[in-house]
Amino acid sequence: MKTYIGIDIGLKGAVAVISPDGVITTSPMPVIKDQLDMRGLQDLMDLTIINQSSTEMFAVFEKLGVIFGSSKTTAFSMGSQLGAIEMLCVSQMVSYAKVPAKQWQKDMFMGIDEITNSKGKRDTKAMALVAVKRLFPHLKLTFGERATKPHDGLVDAVLMAEWARRNNL
Repeated sequence: MKTYIGIDIGLKGAVAVISPDGVITTSPMPVIKDQLDMRGLQDLMDLTIINQSSTEMFAVFEKLGVIFGSSKTTAFSMGSQLGAIEMLCVSQMVSYAKVPAKQWQKDMFMGIDEITNSKGKRDTKAMALVAVKRLFPHLKLTFGERATKPHDGLVDAVLMAEWARRNNL
């Protein structure tokens, strides 16, 4: 039995852990102001390892590509976060895979009608929300007491972890 960790990279990202018994725990990406909190991320991974110490762990996160319209600063920040997460997995001896978004989305969006935005483009955020609500109808999709809008990073992190679990990575 394995523990699966889905990581949505970004300052508005999240980490989702699916334990071998199917219990899902989530956490927002730890940040300090507008930067990834490296120590907070390490503490989060350490806590996951301690809580799941009796099982093998596998982490999955998106293989980043060029994001149309993003700035150099955003691209550098995302690349830095990717490197930090990858190195954290290496240092903690957690197996991992970097997967293109289209790869995990193809499987997790199966059976969902195409949703498009006002410009006629595929709305992957809306489709991910439909998918996670179908798969985990009782999962809280927000962080904090007052939040009402589902957290995009949480949704993607849960779906990535579930994708890895289904593919027995």
